[in-house]
Amino acid sequence: MPYLVSHDQVPLYYEDHGPRKNSAIFLIHGEPFNTKFWVKNIPEMSKQYRTVSIDVRGRGESGKTDDGQTLAEMARDFRFFLEQLNLQKVVAVGWSMGSAIIWDYIKQFGEDRIAGFVDVDQRPYRFTGLENLQARLEVIKSGRLAYHIKGVKEYFGPETMGDQETVNWMAYECMKTPTTIHRAAAIESFLNDYRPVLGTMKAPSLIMWAKYGGVDKECAELLHNGIKKSRLVFFEKSGHLLPWTEAEKFNREIMGLAKEVLG
Repeated sequence: MPYLVSHDQVPLYYEDHGPRKNSAIFLIHGEPFNTKFWVKNIPEMSKQYRTVSIDVRGRGESGKTDDGQTLAEMARDFRFFLEQLNLQKVVAVGWSMGSAIIWDYIKQFGEDRIAGFVDVDQRPYRFTGLENLQARLEVIKSGRLAYHIKGVKEYFGPETMGDQETVNWMAYECMKTPTTIHRAAAIESFLNDYRPVLGTMKAPSLIMWAKYGGVDKECAELLHNGIKKSRLVFFEKSGHLLPWTEAEKFNREIMGLAKEVLG
């Protein structure tokens, strides 16, 4: 399996498919997912474009360490991959927490090497209170497997419910993220607000939101109005798992953006 070792010696797993070019579609998964959740997307995208996906530190096949579990450090890992793989232009696709990582990258480095951006069902800040955060942290600590099984079912949405085998598989993949790391991600999500970053963005962008997802109409409009060259893409049957449940539409939209900005 291919790995790159970060500056602080964390082995970071990645996959690299498609034509050998210095441009690519770059996929960053949500929390606590991993590269395997792109199984319905990578094969199709990589027929035309170099397609790179990573397991964020602490997730999937990447090294499990409590160090560096901040969005800022994950953004620096993203930068590290762009440099090491000599990727000069990418369509940066962030699913859930993946978008927060990309926004933090833009906060630190601007849009250097980012030719296009796709936000997959991620709010720029959390609409929740401290009590909700504390309750979530306690559930993660004391009942994770049941928490993930319930969460995955909700992520499908009522119109695209996955079979129990698929739900269990996804929940078990989520369990690969250590509890301390998953709790740290919940805190990071609560603390960070990327609304100021939106107005700095100039790259053509897609904002993907879903009928049963985490981004409602008001938030979708906030993102659309904040990012100058953005377009809203609504998924009529999906929840948070829209790259899985409406994969054909998802792939088509991203490849359309890639054609526009990568050629």
